Amino acid sequence: MSLPALGSYPDAEASWTTLSEMAGDLKVESKNLEEAMDEARASWRGLESGYQHPDTQEQVWTALDDLVPHAGDWASALSSAKDAIDDFVETGKPLQTERESLDQARPGLSSRRSSALTSDDETLVEGVRTDILAFNERATTLTTEWETAQETLSTALAAISVGTTEGLPLVTGHRDTDTGVQDWAKLTSGLDEKFGEIDPDVIWKDLKGLDEEELRDWLEANPEAARALAEHRWADNPPAGTPESIMDAAMADDAELTKDGIQGIQDAWLSLTDAERERMALLYPGVIGVLNGVPLATRGRTNQITVAGLREQTAEKIHDLGDEPTLQDFLDDADLNSRSEAQGAYNDWRAALKEWKEDKERLGTVQEGLDQAWFAYGRDQFPPTGSRNAPGYTTLYVSTDGRGQIATMRGTPGPDTERTVTFVPGTKTTIASVDGYNQKLDTIDGKPDPTGTVSIYWAGTDFPQSLVWDNRDSTFNERGAPLLAAFDHAADLEIPESARTTAIGHSAGGSMLGTAERGTEGLTSDNIVYVAPAGQGHEVGSPEDTANPDAHRYWIQTNYDLIEAAQNAGGGGHGPNWWSGSDIAGDMGATRLESGYLADGSVMGKDDGFAGGHSSYFDADSTSADNLESIIRGGDSEVVLYHEGEDIPGPRAGTTNPIVDRQPELSGGDQWDDDQVSTIRDLEQ
Repeated sequence: MSLPALGSYPDAEASWTTLSEMAGDLKVESKNLEEAMDEARASWRGLESGYQHPDTQEQVWTALDDLVPHAGDWASALSSAKDAIDDFVETGKPLQTERESLDQARPGLSSRRSSALTSDDETLVEGVRTDILAFNERATTLTTEWETAQETLSTALAAISVGTTEGLPLVTGHRDTDTGVQDWAKLTSGLDEKFGEIDPDVIWKDLKGLDEEELRDWLEANPEAARALAEHRWADNPPAGTPESIMDAAMADDAELTKDGIQGIQDAWLSLTDAERERMALLYPGVIGVLNGVPLATRGRTNQITVAGLREQTAEKIHDLGDEPTLQDFLDDADLNSRSEAQGAYNDWRAALKEWKEDKERLGTVQEGLDQAWFAYGRDQFPPTGSRNAPGYTTLYVSTDGRGQIATMRGTPGPDTERTVTFVPGTKTTIASVDGYNQKLDTIDGKPDPTGTVSIYWAGTDFPQSLVWDNRDSTFNERGAPLLAAFDHAADLEIPESARTTAIGHSAGGSMLGTAERGTEGLTSDNIVYVAPAGQGHEVGSPEDTANPDAHRYWIQTNYDLIEAAQNAGGGGHGPNWWSGSDIAGDMGATRLESGYLADGSVMGKDDGFAGGHSSYFDADSTSADNLESIIRGGDSEVVLYHEGEDIPGPRAGTTNPIVDRQPELSGGDQWDDDQVSTIRDLEQ
């Protein structure tokens, strides 16, 4: 029996951050060139009074005039090259992600192919054949799209026809020897020049009145200025009566963490004039953009400056790390005739190397997340169904501490908002998870629109990075819950009471959400959804332990997810106490819904090894994702209830699994038994 070979595909990879920086440099130089030309002409006119010579004065006075049209052409060429590189980055990054996905899938599929070639199981062989054909189709698509992306970039750069030196003396540089046209593909990003100290109190005025596209262009062209603004803070004890003093007083005593304090911040913000609010948002984006009580839409716009500035800041930190330390660096200063000194140098090198690698990895993660957040501002927040790219979003909170924290939003809260969803992720979340989780959120939030639905991703704290050690106690829950609850208080100020609100916590995010519900923290939502949670919340034993006792509660989890062991084992850091585990249905009264099937009809979690489906709940067109979307939409939206198994007595005792036993019948999605399907309206009566 024969099987097709695994297809090949290109090594789709590039230094996207470097390319983006190069594009930014081109934009900067485009603007600088035009400004320099204007300044040079203005200065040159001074010669008219200082240089008097009948035979040559006219020639000298007009010497720069010939450069004017060329300067405009050069600026236009730089701008065109910048646009071409930006387009390539936007197209190429997802292709690299797809290539990495194929790289991960290839070894396993190759092994399965080898086994199938010697197997007599026709079903197994055909399954492998199907997977190989699907893999090869993806490989072919990647090959085509990568070649197209490169050809498009090459064509766009070659099409830049302005910026020649016709009429001017040729100078050295990367130019075509026949046409004199600048070779833009060879232009480097080594043109950054800082002309004097950047003063935030001056440069913010450049941003007044800019629309979204103009603001983004300015930030791309001026990353150092964006950083100066992002790092800017007002002085202690600002003069009385100024906007700074009004906001400073409202923010005192960690007011942004309490419900009353957040209301006070909102009142203070709204007491400012429109012009004062614009100035504060542009001059202090690193403060206003993350401040609970400031309108979410304002924070989203303001944090485009913050994200741009933090990207520049983080890139410099990575640069400052320098090269990897070598043993020789430490031996050079040691007396190698001394065994103890040589050993000490070795130990110092090992410690320095460990620290360098940790810093390099951490900063790389932060940079990746900031890059994702930056490019999200340029993407459609509401992409068409089936899009492979993450949706666009605005940033409501961002920090580069640790592995980075971030909160994002799609849609705009207002009087017409009908529903909101807030999603809290789990273990191993970093700032670099933001695109991936927004894409997961896009599969369940019913395709939000600018008025009807507001979709929020909240990762505004550190999350556990190890499955066991970091989850051994309540540290992360107690640290994150007050921050999550405070964010919820701020969002509540803008959401109409008639809107349907849903909060979803996955894995460790489930227990953090539950902890934030406690009366002392005070998070509230119409619907609380536990998706394979680590627990129901630290010191939460029933709905009466929450500020939210009347919430509708739902629970989705496969029968294979090993997080059940953590729930059953007690784990006082995630549940009511150290002696009893979390019982999501029994303690919290949650209605369990079916995780069911994946889009291909397979049972979620059954063949997922150790994970047991833990990362599959948000997969598009799965039973789980459909159920989550129905909860968010409410009303007559239908959900599939959990299919309870039946106990089997006797020597082969166990429990049946209807989802497995009836897979051919039920996996089509429209064959559920009537008594296993309900509308949200009926469940919430």
